[in-house]
Amino acid sequence: MKISRTSFLILLTFSISFFNCKPAEEESGFTNFSITEQNISKIDEVISSIEFIPLRNNNESPVNLNCSVWNLIVTENYFVYSTICNPEAKVHLFDLKGNYIKSLAKNGNGPEEYQVIQGVDLSQDTLSITVGSGKIKQYHFPDFDYIRTISLDKEALFIPNFTKISQDKWLTSPLYNGNVDENGEFNIYKIMDGSTGQTSDIPIKATPITFEIGEGEFEKIGNLFLLNFAFSDTLYQYKNEQVTPFASLDFGDRKPTEEDLKMDGAQLEATVANQPFAINMGKIWQTDSISRIKTFALAKNPNMDLGNMRTFPIHEVFLNHRTNQVTAFQSLAGWSNGKGDAKDGYFYDILRADDWIHALESGMLGKYGEKLEKIINDLKDFEDPILIKYQVK
Repeated sequence: MKISRTSFLILLTFSISFFNCKPAEEESGFTNFSITEQNISKIDEVISSIEFIPLRNNNESPVNLNCSVWNLIVTENYFVYSTICNPEAKVHLFDLKGNYIKSLAKNGNGPEEYQVIQGVDLSQDTLSITVGSGKIKQYHFPDFDYIRTISLDKEALFIPNFTKISQDKWLTSPLYNGNVDENGEFNIYKIMDGSTGQTSDIPIKATPITFEIGEGEFEKIGNLFLLNFAFSDTLYQYKNEQVTPFASLDFGDRKPTEEDLKMDGAQLEATVANQPFAINMGKIWQTDSISRIKTFALAKNPNMDLGNMRTFPIHEVFLNHRTNQVTAFQSLAGWSNGKGDAKDGYFYDILRADDWIHALESGMLGKYGEKLEKIINDLKDFEDPILIKYQVK
C-alpha cells in the first residue's frame, strides 16, 4: 500500500469521490435502497447475537498479531488471519475457538518465499497471495506447502484485491497506474489471465482521485461476484463475463453531485471537515441475502476532530435484499485497513486493542458490553486481537 495513505491527508480521504458509469435503474429492475440517518440505531438494537473470540497467540513462540492492515477469511474449520505489515507479513491459522495453530511465514527472496504480501485469496485447498509486480504465489491449504508462482500483468505493481474466477483468470482491482481515457477516467476492475498474460477491463470507471481511498472490492456469492467501490451509488454484479446493476444506494439530497466528484486534493480537508455528503466507502460483504457496506457521514458529527479518527462518523450499513430494509450502527472499528468476512448468516470482524477499549469506554456495545468485559478479563495478552461474530436481525 502506498505510503501516502498513512499520512495525515489520507486520514481525511473519506470524502474522496468515485464517478462511475452505470445503466439507468429503470432498465435494470434492481432494488433501490433509501439510506438515511433515520436508519441508524444502537448496535444492540440491530444485531440479534454476538460472540467475542480472542485469537490466542502461540505460547511457545509468540507472533505479532497486532497489525493495522489485516485480512480475515472464515472457513468451515479455521480462521485465516493475515497480518499484512510488510516486510514481516504473515498468514496465521486459528481453529474456530481462536486457538493458534500455525503461520505461513516464508519471508525472503527464495522461489517459495515472498518479500511482501499485498492481498490474500483462499479457494478450496489453495491459498494465494499477491507479492508484487503482478505475481501470485500459491500454497496448499492448510499445510502451507508451496505450489507455484503465477505471473499476471507485470505492470500491475500492486494488487490488494483479487480472486480466482476460472482456471487461469482472476478478477482484480489493481492500484491506479496514472493512465486515463479521454474523459479523464480509468477502469477500476480488470480481468487478468495467468496463462496468456493478457488483461481486459470491466466497464466500470472512476476518476483518478479515487485511488487515494482504495481499490474496488468484491464479494463472491455462489457463481457471481458483487462489486462495490467508494462513492458508487450502485452495487454491481459480475457473472458470466457480464456486469449488471444489483442494487441502488440512494442517499437522497446528501448524495454528491458530479461536480463534487471532481474535487481535487486541495479541496479534501474542507470537504471532510464539513461532512456535506453521505459517502459509500466501497466495502462489501454479503450473507443470507444481507449486504453490508460502510459509510462516512451518514449522520454528521459536529464534534469531529480531524486529528482523531475515532471521531469520524463511520457506520456499518446493512441492506436486506428480501425485505428492502436498511439498518445501521456506529462502526466499532471505524476507519480500518482491515477486511473482515461474512459466512452462513454471520458477519466477522477483528477488534484490535484500541478498538475494544474504545467500544467499552464509549458504551457503544450496549447490553453486549458486559459480555466483552468477561472475555477481556480472561485475556493473557491484551494486544491479541478479538474476533467478533455477529448476526443482524
